[in-house]
Formats: sequence, structure tokens, C-alpha cells
Amino acid sequence: MVIKESKGQRPALTVFFVIGVLLLCGAIALGIYFAADSAKKVEVQAVITQIEPYTDEDGERQYDVYADYTFDGVEYEHVDINFWQTGMSVGDEITLEISASDPTGMGVPKVAKIIIPCALAFFGAVFALVGGVGLFKEVKRRKAALQAKQSGNIVPCVVSAVYPDTSVSVNGRFPNNLLECVPEDKNIVAVYVSEPFAAHYPVRLASGINVFVDGQDPCKYYVDLTSVTPPKEGAEKALKSVVKEISGAVFSDEHITYE
Repeated sequence: MVIKESKGQRPALTVFFVIGVLLLCGAIALGIYFAADSAKKVEVQAVITQIEPYTDEDGERQYDVYADYTFDGVEYEHVDINFWQTGMSVGDEITLEISASDPTGMGVPKVAKIIIPCALAFFGAVFALVGGVGLFKEVKRRKAALQAKQSGNIVPCVVSAVYPDTSVSVNGRFPNNLLECVPEDKNIVAVYVSEPFAAHYPVRLASGINVFVDGQDPCKYYVDLTSVTPPKEGAEKALKSVVKEISGAVFSDEHITYE
């Protein structure tokens, strides 16, 4: 059975990045729309005449705020201004944006026209940054691995550990595994970690596997999952001695742990 690599975190990081870009685009579009809307409105000075508290369906405290103002020589009294903010009191003078064609229609409050685009831009930047930086690191690491595969030296190894890839979970379960392997040559002290692969692929400890290692930079390597072969006779015994020399490992039938 040929083991195929999984995409790991790349799909999730891509989703984060796309969501972030969409949120940023939405913030810009909304900001332009609100700016154009404000350009059509007229500012008037109003005085708060009543603040009426009430409890909404969710049991939260809300407030209706009413104000008086004059526009185009006409007095408007007890108009619901459609927003409330901390610190408002009866008698306070506030600035309102109203439409000349509908002086009592408040529309979106001026404060909200600032807060909403800024909030969208903030969350968009966070999502885009997390996704973008993660994708950049993944691409850079993947590029180094593929470069090692193309021009690196083949180092025969044995599988020393297989464990879940905890970076990706679906409904509380880890769909992918990772494997670690160590060189058969005792003179090479290293532990290589593979790309994620589907957990349903069976990989036995002490199985053979090839690793392509960059001759200039040993930190750049590629674990060839397609090269996994069944354990050779005596491979488990040899694995014990190799791994113990690396870090004083403890060997069991299922896993190798490092002390």
C-alpha cells in the first residue's frame, strides 16, 4: 500500500487567509459606503430629553434615547435617535446625522459607521495574518523538503514512532498521523519527522523508509512516505540500539518515548 501525504494544516490556513481578505475587503467597502452616506446627511445639534431603559428578549438591559432638535426652521421633538452609548444623560447635547428628505430618520448612527468597519478590519487583519504567516511557513518548509528530495542524499532509516498529528482535529478526532524515523547508520545521529498522512494507513515500527537529506543543510530533508517497507528480520532489535544511542529512549511494542 502506497502512503500518500495529507494536506495537514494547509486547508485550514487557506480558509483563515481567505476569510481575513474577505473581511478586509468588506471593511473597505463598508467604510466607503458609510462615507458616501454621511456626505448626503446633514449634521444637527440635538439635546437628549429622555432615556428609557427596558429589557430585551435575551434579558439584557437596553435603552431608547429620545432627543429634540431643529432643522430647516422646524422643531422636532421626542425623536428616537436609534442608539445609546455609555455616559449619555438627559440634557446632554449631541451631534446627529439626519437626511434632509427625512429629518426624523436616523439610519446608521455616526459612531457605528466608525466602529463597524474598524472591527471588520481588525478581525480581517488577524485572520489574514494568522493564515498568511502559516501558509508562508508551510510553503517555505515544503519548498525546502522538495528541494531535498530532488538533490539530497538518500539516508535509509527505520520508523521509530507513529503518533497522531494533533495540529488538525475533526469532531475531536485526529485524522492524520506523523511518523518519526532514525538512520540505520549509527554514525548519523538524527530524528526525522514526516509530513502528515491519513491515520488509516498502517505503519509498523521498525519499517524501512528513505529520507532525502540536503547535503548542504541537514535540517532540510524529505521523508519519502511512498518508500515504506515492512520491517526486516531483526530490525526491531537494531532499532532499539540506534534510538537508545540518540537519546536514551525507552522501547515498547507500540511506541518509542524519549526520556
